Amino acid sequence: MNRPLACLLPLVILLPSCGRPHPLAEWSPDEFAPATPDRSWSTTWWPSGTSDAAAIPAMPPPVVQLDDLDGPLGLASTLDLALEINPETREAWANARAAAAQYGVSRGDWYPNISAWATASYDRELEPFGGPNNIRKDDSFIAGPGASITWTLLDFGRREANDEMTARALLASNFRFNREIQNVAYSVQAAYFELEASQGLLQAAELDYSLASTVLRSLEERVLLGLATLPELLSAKQAEALAGYEIQVARTAIHDARTDLMIAMGLTPGAQVEFTIDSDRPLPMELALGVERLTTIAMAARPDLAAAAADVQAAEAAVKASEATLNPQIDFLGSVGYLFRDYKLNPYIDSIPPDSGNEWNAVWTAGVYGNWLVFDGGIRENEIRMARAELTSARERLRQAQLDAAGEVWDSYFDFESASRRLEWSRAVEDTAQESMDAMQLAFDNGLRTLPDLLAAQQAVASARSNRIRSRADVLIAAASMVHATGDIQIN
Repeated sequence: MNRPLACLLPLVILLPSCGRPHPLAEWSPDEFAPATPDRSWSTTWWPSGTSDAAAIPAMPPPVVQLDDLDGPLGLASTLDLALEINPETREAWANARAAAAQYGVSRGDWYPNISAWATASYDRELEPFGGPNNIRKDDSFIAGPGASITWTLLDFGRREANDEMTARALLASNFRFNREIQNVAYSVQAAYFELEASQGLLQAAELDYSLASTVLRSLEERVLLGLATLPELLSAKQAEALAGYEIQVARTAIHDARTDLMIAMGLTPGAQVEFTIDSDRPLPMELALGVERLTTIAMAARPDLAAAAADVQAAEAAVKASEATLNPQIDFLGSVGYLFRDYKLNPYIDSIPPDSGNEWNAVWTAGVYGNWLVFDGGIRENEIRMARAELTSARERLRQAQLDAAGEVWDSYFDFESASRRLEWSRAVEDTAQESMDAMQLAFDNGLRTLPDLLAAQQAVASARSNRIRSRADVLIAAASMVHATGDIQIN
C-alpha cells in the first residue's frame, strides 16, 4: 500500500463517526449500558446519532373511551367491557390472527412464484483467440425486462405436512383464545364478587359502629346518673374504637378489591369507572351433576385441552414434514425476457463475426429441475429425532393438562359444596346471634346483664354477619370457578 492511501485509511474508518457526540455502539457498546452495577441507568439518555436509537415507549392509547360509558357498570356490562379491552384477550386474538396468516403462508407453497425483473449491465470477457497475444476483449452491454417462474411440482409430502402442521397450530391458537376469554371472565367475576363482599362488610362495619356508639351514649348517661361504672364506660369506648377500626379495614378491602377488578378488566386503577353492587343477586342452584360427570364434561369442553390436543396433532405433522425432507424435490423453472445487447471486440481482426453489433431479441428458457440432497452431515436425521421428541413432549403436556383440569374440577366442586354449606350455617348463626343480642339488650336494660355480656353479644352478631357476607361471596366465586374449571357455561 502506498503512503497516500495509508494516510487516508484512518479517515475512511473515522468518517461514519463524524458529527456524532456519542460513541458508536459497534466500537464502544458498554457506553450504551449502565456504567456501574450500583447505579441505575437513566432512561432519558441514549447515544444520539445512531440509526437504531430506541425511543422510550409511550403508553398505548386506550382501546375505548370511558367517557362513553352509560352510568355505573353491572356484572354483565363489566364483563363486556373487560372482554373488549383486556390486553390478555387482545393478545390471544392477535396470536390467533398471526397463526391464521402463518397457515396462509404454508398454503402459498402450492402456488408458483412469479417475479418480474429488469437488468442493465456492462460486461467484459476475454476470449482466447485473436489479438497480438491471442487474447481479445469482448465488451458488451445488456439491458431489458423479463419474468421468471418457479413452481414446485413434486415434493413427496412436504407441503401436505406443513399445511397440516400450521392448520393444527391455528386450531390451537383459536382454542387458546377461547380459553383466555374464559380466564378473563373468571378473573373479573371473582374480583367483582370480592368488591361486592367488601362493600357488604363496610355496611356491616358501619352498622356495628352505629350500634357501639348507641351503647356508648347510653353508658355515658348511666354514668352521670350513677347507674354505670367507669370501667363499663371504658369498655364501651373500646368497643366503639374497635368498630371504627373495622370500618377502616373494610374500606381498605374495598380499595384492594376495586384495584384487582380494574386490573382484571384491563384498566388502570385510577380510571373513573363506577360499579353497581347487587348484594341481593340470586345465588346459583345446587349442582345436578356429580363430580365424575363434570370431569367428563371438562375433558370435552375445555378449550385449553382442545388446544393441547391440537398441539399433539401439529407435532405429528411436524414429524411427517421432517421425514419428507429425506425425499427429492422436482421444480419447474422458466423465464422469458426481451433484451438489448451491444457488443464490441477489441482488438478486431478481419474475420467473421464482425467486431460490433446491437439488437433487441426475445430470450427464454424452460425446464424441469430435480434436487435430492444425499448427505448433509446428519442434519435431517437429527431434525427428525427432534420432531419425534417434541411429539412425545406434546403428548405428555396434554396428559398433564388433563390431570390439572380434573384436579381443578374436583377442587371447584367441593369448594362450591363447602361454600354452600357454610352459607347455610352462617345464616343460622347470624339469626341465632341476633336473637341472643336482642334478648341480651333487653336483659341489660333491666339490669339483669352486665355490659361485657352485651358487648360480647354485639361482637357475636358482627362476626356472624361478616361470616355470612363472606360465605355468600365464596359461593358466587366457587360457582364461577366451577364454570371456569369445566369450560362449559351451560353448567348450572
